Amino acid sequence: MAALRMWLMVALMMLAPLSGCLSFLDDEGEDGDDWGWVDPVIEIEDANHSHSDMLAHRLSTSNAVLIDYHNLNCDGNVKPPPELDNVAGRPCYDDWKNVGPTPGDNSEIAIEGNFDEDCEIYADGSGGCFAYVSSYNQFEILDISEPNNIRLLSTYYAEIARMIDIKVTKDNNWVLVNHELTNSELDPIPNDDDANSGMNRLDVIYVGDKTSPIKVAEWNNPPAGFHNQDLAVYCDWGGAVDFTEECSLFLFGADPYPEMIEGGSGTTYKGTQVFYVPRGFESWLPNQNEEQQNSSREIIRWGGYTPEPDTTCGGSIFNHDHVYFVHPVTKQRLLIASYWGAGLRIVDVSDPPTVADPFGIAWPPEIGRWLGCPTADDGWYGPEGGGHANMAPEEWLDSAQGNDNIHYAVPYDHLVCSGISEYFPKAEWPVECGSGPDDATFGANWRHYTIIAPEYGSNDNHSGYLWTIDTTDPAKPFLVSKWRLPGEGMKENGSHPQHWIPGGYIYSPHNGDTGIGGHIYWAHYHAGTWATDHGHIWEELVWENGVPEPDRGFQAIVDLAPTHIIGYYLPAGPEWMDDATDSLGYDMADCWASCMIPFDWGLQYDSRGFVYISEMVSGIYVVQFDEDFDPRFDYPPLWAIEASDD
Repeated sequence: MAALRMWLMVALMMLAPLSGCLSFLDDEGEDGDDWGWVDPVIEIEDANHSHSDMLAHRLSTSNAVLIDYHNLNCDGNVKPPPELDNVAGRPCYDDWKNVGPTPGDNSEIAIEGNFDEDCEIYADGSGGCFAYVSSYNQFEILDISEPNNIRLLSTYYAEIARMIDIKVTKDNNWVLVNHELTNSELDPIPNDDDANSGMNRLDVIYVGDKTSPIKVAEWNNPPAGFHNQDLAVYCDWGGAVDFTEECSLFLFGADPYPEMIEGGSGTTYKGTQVFYVPRGFESWLPNQNEEQQNSSREIIRWGGYTPEPDTTCGGSIFNHDHVYFVHPVTKQRLLIASYWGAGLRIVDVSDPPTVADPFGIAWPPEIGRWLGCPTADDGWYGPEGGGHANMAPEEWLDSAQGNDNIHYAVPYDHLVCSGISEYFPKAEWPVECGSGPDDATFGANWRHYTIIAPEYGSNDNHSGYLWTIDTTDPAKPFLVSKWRLPGEGMKENGSHPQHWIPGGYIYSPHNGDTGIGGHIYWAHYHAGTWATDHGHIWEELVWENGVPEPDRGFQAIVDLAPTHIIGYYLPAGPEWMDDATDSLGYDMADCWASCMIPFDWGLQYDSRGFVYISEMVSGIYVVQFDEDFDPRFDYPPLWAIEASDD
């Protein structure tokens, strides 16, 4: 198998499009081999370069290969037929894959499946592996059981606009989507003139039948809706309103706009909102009668959280994105919340109260936070504590230095030690990893990280950073690494040491996901998707006393560890089609955020070793980096060549 993987890797590297090659780069973009570094970031649009010229952006490192692509056309049409029920989806057909016009406006992507069982469909119809793509006016469901042959199964069109985030339950039966108003004048009306683009709400869609999704529940949330949401199922909670409820569903919404608490207190309720769904999923099944369905549409605000103003260094409390996960050390159910100038917030949602706390007076509690500046008088967050980077508030809130604007954060779902995770066979573990996290001598080398990224609409000094925060103890997070896009920038007045963002979020980081063994994948809008390695941070930190001192955090660190570059891929249409802009109808004039290709919005990592990239204009790309072989799955790197006749 090892020889096969090596042959496949070499063969595909030779076949990969000429783009500038590297296998592994250091922080300055310097290559350890004899391959040349090609910087894909071209900041200035002039006579020599157009940001909307797809062929000018067909760039990747040689270790990144396009496995498959889908332009998300369902049946040859871009819009649904007028008679279509706007609370039900329609099936799609394989014949239209990559031949019809591209609907465009793609944003978030979520994937779920029984990957460890080779995506098998069971006798009861469950199982399989699927991707869900929110595309502004609709969402799509794809079968991804074969990463080199992804299939579009159905498209669901919303009766209200701006569907930008999507989440799915682990059983692949229920989808949660948001509707968020940003500009009532610009946001298009999806289906008809009677639809209300200003409506803001959460919708629950039943997708047990992947060819016929149907809306079964909704919750309105004026004035602006949610920018992002997540969900979790609790099967050990004792507060259910119905004793027959075996498992309880909770929703987590990121509300960026304030509401006033009743009673005229003047207190602003803003940010994280937690909802309990009485009677859970089963009452939502579409075979229920109308009365039963109506009774199931109740969603109760069960808790809320917003950062205390005196812990923000004066930064804006702007709630942006949430990620729910179970901490691999403490086993707590946590929300990782990005709060812009108020930084990274870690909120404990492990134990919902049996009585609702809708304004978040006591639940859910904050257990940890990270900003660059001290946010308390003493302790971990005080001036001498390890939970910040010793910045003055003015420095922390200076976006020109790469600070503030914390937009998105992703925690690992596992621990990392010296470039491996617990998923690797123990026989392959380095000596410094011992017998695992519980090892008396080496257990402290197993670390948990959360990666945060700021978002910038424009910036004269840099193109954005990724910050690695050690969250092994979620109550004591501290900074361990900081990375930015490599290369030297170019302005009208000459070069400068960092890239810059000339406007329109062009090279800002946006959304990302974790791989295994320390790998991170991040969409950087027009700069494409970048893979970085954070797995060796712990042994590459320079500590003041020569030994790790996590209890002192940042104060014990002399030099932050480097984040290493694995490679990049710029999705610029299918590589086998030179005229994709015309033949697939890429509409560069209808893009609401940026009129350029690529413009990577979101991505998800498939644990078999593939990255699904949502490019806003053109569709979904399946890419594999040759470093991404997961020992849990028998998928050789770059395996698509097995299907090639060449």
